[in-house]
Amino acid sequence: MEVLALALIVLVMIFIQSVIFKRFGFKKVEYKCEFSTGEANEGDEIYLIETVYNGKLLPVPWLKVELNTSRWLDFAETRSVLTPENRYVTSSFFLKGHQQVIRKWKLKCIKRGLFQIKRVSLVTGDLLGNATNSVGKDVNAQLMVYPQTIELDKFFAPVNYLHGDIIVKRWIIEDPFIVAGVREYSPNDPLNKIHWNSTARTGRLMVRQEDYTSQHGLTVYLNIQSIENEYFSSVFKDYIELGIKTAATIFDIAMRNGIPVRFATNGATVDNPRQMIFTNEASGPSHIRSLLSILAKLELKRIKDFEDFLKDTHISVTNADVVLITSYLTEPICNILRKMRMYNNNVRILITNENINTSALPEDFEMYILRGALNKELKEAFNKLKLGTD
Repeated sequence: MEVLALALIVLVMIFIQSVIFKRFGFKKVEYKCEFSTGEANEGDEIYLIETVYNGKLLPVPWLKVELNTSRWLDFAETRSVLTPENRYVTSSFFLKGHQQVIRKWKLKCIKRGLFQIKRVSLVTGDLLGNATNSVGKDVNAQLMVYPQTIELDKFFAPVNYLHGDIIVKRWIIEDPFIVAGVREYSPNDPLNKIHWNSTARTGRLMVRQEDYTSQHGLTVYLNIQSIENEYFSSVFKDYIELGIKTAATIFDIAMRNGIPVRFATNGATVDNPRQMIFTNEASGPSHIRSLLSILAKLELKRIKDFEDFLKDTHISVTNADVVLITSYLTEPICNILRKMRMYNNNVRILITNENINTSALPEDFEMYILRGALNKELKEAFNKLKLGTD
């Protein structure tokens, strides 16, 4: 009889505690989730900060938080479930009465993009985990990851074609920002233009004199298509991602040299998926930051065929150095670029496709190709020479 009474008491207590924790578990429980910074670059390590506060005397025996974010934010030392685009992370808390707990997750930004954690799921229950209750919580944490800049001379090599298949290498990718000479420093010159070698040699402050900035603006075209006949998402995404990094690098150079720059692409951003990009020409950190934001948010799919996009916009570009970043070239595209030169534009082309047929490229443009493609061409030429010798 005593055993039955004890069992009954235990069952009643289990029932009471389950009712109490299920009813009051979320009462005065506050949850906040935010990134340690709103902006970062590819490769940066930042933190995701969770803050939980229990504002009542009753403890919370367990609280589980389910986060859904991008797979391109790598949570260090954390087991997570991955899908092709998402990462699911679970964190657990125990909260005493009137206790606040702050937890920091170390993240590595693997890829550019606009990343958001809009909503999380909170789950709690009784001491035995039998009676559970869950609620959704809006957090709206947002992170902008800008594309990484690269060393252009390590990725691209300029080529000229002489006598058919002789390739002459030279490096002039900085030509749009060429230094015409040096002159003595004046109070109106920015410090980042000081030419330290000349300063040391002459004993006076000397600065770089750049013809370009007083004559031309810079227009960067990015072809979001990886092949000519591409109607939806980019087939070779690596080509386009390299193009995005290349554009980011050129924007960075333009900012450091005070060069006005415009950006144009036949793609669109995730927050405005139907609007192609053709910006105004401007200079300064705020303008460059807006261009980098566009690059961060670009989707890898075209809105309009690049040839048509170039045809529609090329007449708006005059007196500019035009840099086209693309993974392929067609004769109609080249013909439009030749028309652009009639409007006092200089045209340079950067090819992001390592497998491009270099012998089919036009000879009347300044052309820069991936060093891998150049090495491949040189290797083929060497093999032909070797076979001819034998």
